[in-house]
Amino acid sequence: MLARQAETPKEIRYGKSAFIRAPEYAKDRLLLEVLLDNTKTYSKEEVDSLLSEWKAKEVQ
Repeated sequence: MLARQAETPKEIRYGKSAFIRAPEYAKDRLLLEVLLDNTKTYSKEEVDSLLSEWKAKEVQ
């Protein structure tokens, strides 16, 4: 019984619309519209990683 309680909880995942509406992502809404897929869910860490990778790309 105690071993079950000690397990780490699954990471919380949200859809594209939740990230677009979130105040902390207000400045990146346009990028989120392009980068995220309507049919998938993402964790906060995944979205932060996608945004930082996109912003680090060189302009061509």
